[in-house]
Amino acid sequence: MANAAVKKQAQANLAAIKNLHTVSAIINALYIISYLLFRRPASIKSYLILSLPAWIIEYQLDKLGRPRYSPQNGSLISAGEDLSQAGLTELLWDIVYVTWGCDVLAFLIGRSWVWLLYLVIPVYGSYMAYTSFIGPMLKNRAAAASSDQPEPVGKKKEKKQKVKHVR
Repeated sequence: MANAAVKKQAQANLAAIKNLHTVSAIINALYIISYLLFRRPASIKSYLILSLPAWIIEYQLDKLGRPRYSPQNGSLISAGEDLSQAGLTELLWDIVYVTWGCDVLAFLIGRSWVWLLYLVIPVYGSYMAYTSFIGPMLKNRAAAASSDQPEPVGKKKEKKQKVKHVR
């Protein structure tokens, strides 16, 4: 049973990697063709610079998720990391999707200012950092500071506490 789950994950990873490479090749080819034929957008520098993170991430996702097989008998050694897991992997996919969106809009609209939409990534990252780490940490500090002062205890509660300590 466990081997079936590993094989299923390997197949899902292979499908995700194949789709990643196919869509990336199509979008990048369309961008380059639109630049060469129509000079839309006028500069290719922004495309090359801002697409570089997506290409690096594409390589990393391929490296992480590609299943490994035994060269002797072709059996599955490792299914690779789950490419649909939440967290950092999900953020990597989001960066690739935003890059593709900017690529498509840039060659459809023909303007390089579309790459300003790439600022969504650091804004989203800051939001996630605040809601996941910074905000809770600040709340915990405030709660710890307020808990340093002893709370006033009622007479009944004080008696119950004394009875518990006596037993």
